[in-house]
Amino acid sequence: MCAILAAFAFLVSGAVYLYLGRWTVTHQDYWWIYDFYLNHSLIESALLTYAHHSLFFPGFLSQADLRFFHGNQLPLFLAGLALLLITVGLLLVPVWRDTTVGLTAKILSTLVVIVGNFWMARAFITASGVYNCENSLVMAGAALGFLLLPITGRRLAPVLPVAAIVVLAGFIASFSQSTGLAIWPALLLLAWGLRLPKYFIGMLAAAGLTAVIIFVLLPGHDWLSPPDPLKGLPSVSYVTVIWLCRVLGAPFFVAMVSWWPDKFYPPLVESSELALCAAAGAAGLVLAMLAVLPQIIRRNVNKSSLEWTGLALIVFTLFVTSLIVTGRGGVFHARPFEVVAFRFFFWSTLFWTGLLLVAIRRAQSKRWLRWPVYLTALALPVLVFPAHYKEAAYWRTTRWNAESAAATLVNGVRDEQIIRVLDLGGIGPELIYRVAEQFRARRLDMFADGLQDWIGLSEANLFGGRHEPEGLKGQCRVATLVQCDNGAPAARVFGQASKHGQSIPKTLVIVDPTGVVRGVARSSAPVCPFINRTFYLGKLPAKVTSNWFVGYIRDYDPQLQYAVRSADNGALSEERIPVKLPVTKPAKP
Repeated sequence: MCAILAAFAFLVSGAVYLYLGRWTVTHQDYWWIYDFYLNHSLIESALLTYAHHSLFFPGFLSQADLRFFHGNQLPLFLAGLALLLITVGLLLVPVWRDTTVGLTAKILSTLVVIVGNFWMARAFITASGVYNCENSLVMAGAALGFLLLPITGRRLAPVLPVAAIVVLAGFIASFSQSTGLAIWPALLLLAWGLRLPKYFIGMLAAAGLTAVIIFVLLPGHDWLSPPDPLKGLPSVSYVTVIWLCRVLGAPFFVAMVSWWPDKFYPPLVESSELALCAAAGAAGLVLAMLAVLPQIIRRNVNKSSLEWTGLALIVFTLFVTSLIVTGRGGVFHARPFEVVAFRFFFWSTLFWTGLLLVAIRRAQSKRWLRWPVYLTALALPVLVFPAHYKEAAYWRTTRWNAESAAATLVNGVRDEQIIRVLDLGGIGPELIYRVAEQFRARRLDMFADGLQDWIGLSEANLFGGRHEPEGLKGQCRVATLVQCDNGAPAARVFGQASKHGQSIPKTLVIVDPTGVVRGVARSSAPVCPFINRTFYLGKLPAKVTSNWFVGYIRDYDPQLQYAVRSADNGALSEERIPVKLPVTKPAKP
């Protein structure tokens, strides 16, 4: 009962955290990916590799969002969440079909799978619709292959149709992201352990080789003189294993240090993060070898479908992380802390999930192991919860900052301090501004509502001059001075607003004394106090939980008195909120 309640609570909290902390605007690498999409045909965009990643299948989802939903991002988030749930379902089917374990083991395994997939430390990927579609397509394809592979060995279904689906799942994984290529060695190793017919193993090898050849021939690669990321390192094998251990051990470190107060976290990271990650990863790697190698050597991995799922996860994630370490060796050598980046948690958490599933199955035959394993599985959601809600709070704040950054683009303002939240991948603000102009011309993403067309209009011409009493109240002031895209002065306005006593205006306009709209502002949907207390333990900042907004004034003149009006439901509010001048600190004597 405790495991059922914990699984339900973690699933609900994970879904709520992801929805409230999701990316609602274009971000990171997708600025330059969308730049290519908008200037090339659908087929060219689908075939090109981006930073040595083939995004063929998720690319169609991104293109559909651009063409049919104006780059809204919500359809992509829902598609990614659906793929994540499908992955969980595919992993749990063999768990619940296993007749060699009891109900308690099945429920605990379900808890482990849910925690492993919905832990918010993975939110760098899972809170992003585009990134989640990429990675979850890979994992869903792999999970489908793992589900069908034993069926082929038992001859419970026609071999050729099942084999065709396995191969199709492998191709979906391979051409959703380059990490998906790891599915072929994983399938081959597992097929060997299942004692599948030689012709079937040969078919898998041929399909994998075909996938690799197609991948190499896709446009976008520079294969003539590829850089050697490991050149100059003292011992390639030693360094690679250390990097692999750090990648695998990073979730342990994050779960542990999240129990400390935040003020103690930075010194701890600087002093011991890499060492602790390497130690935890090395321990996990040893346990994985002890779990996998005897089964592969004896070729008897088909006894328990629960253990089979765990072994398949271990094998696949080991191949994935090995591929990551090999491909990013140069980056890791230049920036050692990149090894423990949150973008790799999508895979490293599944590695530990697989280990726990194997441990739960092995505990069935070893009574002395049963209670330690069961208690560990039951304690898992408690152990990782501090990192769970802290990361959730971080991504909810990031969403607010990202929507504020989108406001700079809508107003045609260059605010370097805020815009960098959209540039976590280091692509540079100039590319963001250039692609934003294409978005503006095509009314995509933050420009889909046409708010940018209001700037420069007289409020008498906006909504036909319609005004309504809304009881608009609040306060705001100029936070800092910035520049327009044409070099003219601009100002960032930060404040609070409410109408009818409690509701929060979604859209606001900033007008000058003559009634001309000089800028617009959008408020992010605030988190209600109940959600903040229940899910975030009351730790969200005030700007996220209340009625704060960020807007901009183009062609700003500090001698003029500006005001803010609500602009929802096709009418302007009769009330105004005056924009105060920035607070200046008195000069020291």
